[in-house]
Amino acid sequence: MGLRLRKTFPLGKLFRFTLSKSGVSFGIGPRGANVNFGPRGVRSTVGIPGTGVFYQENKSWPKESADPATGGPQRSAAPWLLIVLLVFVVWLVAQVSGTSTSSPATKSASVVSTPPPPTPPVKVVDRALTRDEVRELQTLLKKQGFDAGSVDGIVGPRTRAAVHAFVRTRGLNLPDEPSLRLLEAARSK
Repeated sequence: MGLRLRKTFPLGKLFRFTLSKSGVSFGIGPRGANVNFGPRGVRSTVGIPGTGVFYQENKSWPKESADPATGGPQRSAAPWLLIVLLVFVVWLVAQVSGTSTSSPATKSASVVSTPPPPTPPVKVVDRALTRDEVRELQTLLKKQGFDAGSVDGIVGPRTRAAVHAFVRTRGLNLPDEPSLRLLEAARSK
């Protein structure tokens, strides 16, 4: 068994570029009906996807023959045709996807956008926490490495110690009591 090597690069939904041991090939068409241009020739395939039922037709590139004018070998135009076709398709895909090859000056002149205005900071009114909010605070403190005891929604001595450690470690200018401002600070860290 010989070494097999093949890597396919999709270029959009209908185009693909394949590198293999035998050379470079280019395919056009959706799944089930496609045409492949490669070093061996053109292969057309029509089938029912997923079933293994298909019809395939292969046409080889013309072989090199003797040039009647010079008596030397006549080269096939197939490799150049493949390269020109590939360049055209890459250009076409770039045009369709919106990444044109125009200069940056043309792009900046045609697209003028202003950034949205900054949103004003939201003021958080400080108040005592509900039992569900205390549970959320205890969970957030535990995730950040502060032992707040069991997540029960009750502010006990371990929760107070975790809040104190959180405020001191983060350098926050907040009281050591569980509050809405402290919960917002724990959410944002």
